[in-house]
Amino acid sequence: MKHWSAAISSTLGLTVVLALAPRLAVAAEAVPPDLIELSDGNSVYRADLLRFSEDQSWLVDGVETLFTDLYFLNLGGSAALREQRLEDLQPIAFSQPTSNSLSASFSTFGANLNFSINSVLLGGIPGSYRAARHETVTLTNTGTDWLDVSLFKYIDYDLQFDGVLNNNSAFFADNTLTQTDATGALATLTADQTPTAVQISPYGLLLAQLYNSPATGLQNNPGPLVDGDATAAFQFDRTLAPGESVMFKFVMEVQRQATTKAVPEPGTAFAFIAVAAGLALLRRQTS
Repeated sequence: MKHWSAAISSTLGLTVVLALAPRLAVAAEAVPPDLIELSDGNSVYRADLLRFSEDQSWLVDGVETLFTDLYFLNLGGSAALREQRLEDLQPIAFSQPTSNSLSASFSTFGANLNFSINSVLLGGIPGSYRAARHETVTLTNTGTDWLDVSLFKYIDYDLQFDGVLNNNSAFFADNTLTQTDATGALATLTADQTPTAVQISPYGLLLAQLYNSPATGLQNNPGPLVDGDATAAFQFDRTLAPGESVMFKFVMEVQRQATTKAVPEPGTAFAFIAVAAGLALLRRQTS
């Protein structure tokens, strides 16, 4: 079981913006719990929707397959110095109608954007070492002006069926991120529409880029990344008319042994660059 620490220094500009924005009264049931757990079949998914958690996990037949997955937003004309995370938003509602599903919605402070997510865990038969998660994200412009918005879906699979974290390869094609390890274990993330940009990077670089200033968006790099600790993010740029909504559907699947082992063509090795001070929290530990 892996552990990590989370103690990120605040971005002063954003802290000031949120402190000055009037907060609405929020009913207790509107705020997601610190740790959400979904379970189905052979699979258990645990996460904090708003922020990093030491307990974030996706176990498939007791084997860890995920380090973290997060959503980020970038609003055109926003005064924020970095991409916004769900913890920066105003919670509106949260529910967990079944043991394997959840729904949550949020609004931005003064930007007239609503973010909603519906997530379903689909476990496999015990012993199959296969499972899936389906997520639907909807962005709605609730204001009277046009709104430019970018949605980022970040994911860091850790396929530990062989007990090793840093021997994965990853590439993007046909709206699907494919990640494999040396044993043939397979993880995919598929979007229902073509991203504006896709970035695959060694662990640490991409998360630091999204988490800290400035808000720059992704550097389009669909891979392949070979024999490393791969992370990836999709970026979707949209312009929403007043009252307009846009929906994104994501399917995440993991399995211990692929029917046909997916291996990208050999590519240029990526050098791992040390993350700047203040990002020591992102270093993972295994036990």
